[in-house]
Amino acid sequence: MQDAVDLYFVLRINIHYYVGYDGMEPKWRLRRIGILSAVKIGGVVACAMGFIIGTVWATILAFFSSLIAVAMDSPMPGMGPVMVLLLPFFAAIFYLVFGSLVSFLVALLYNIAAGFLGGVEFDLGFERKEETDSFI
Repeated sequence: MQDAVDLYFVLRINIHYYVGYDGMEPKWRLRRIGILSAVKIGGVVACAMGFIIGTVWATILAFFSSLIAVAMDSPMPGMGPVMVLLLPFFAAIFYLVFGSLVSFLVALLYNIAAGFLGGVEFDLGFERKEETDSFI
């Protein structure tokens, strides 16, 4: 119960720090993004996607390279099993590096643009209780 009371007071106090309050719904503004936080999250998400995409590509390439090798009666077996196992890891590292770089650039550009324009406005979706005149 104490946590709910603390959250209520934090929201009641911080609601007035926002740009505007129209009497019905609070509106908030994202003024800056932590660059290191964006790089970490962007890198981890990109790494996971790179691993998944690398696994899919390794499977497709292994299938078609083996199919072509059999069709051409080639002594080479197509894409080897070592490459099938390594491709997802190489893709994950590649995506990690470039995903972190892109996240850094996006966060930096957002912070610069938000400094001039004020940031993105959003609504957290709190509902006002009629009988208590509070948010939560």
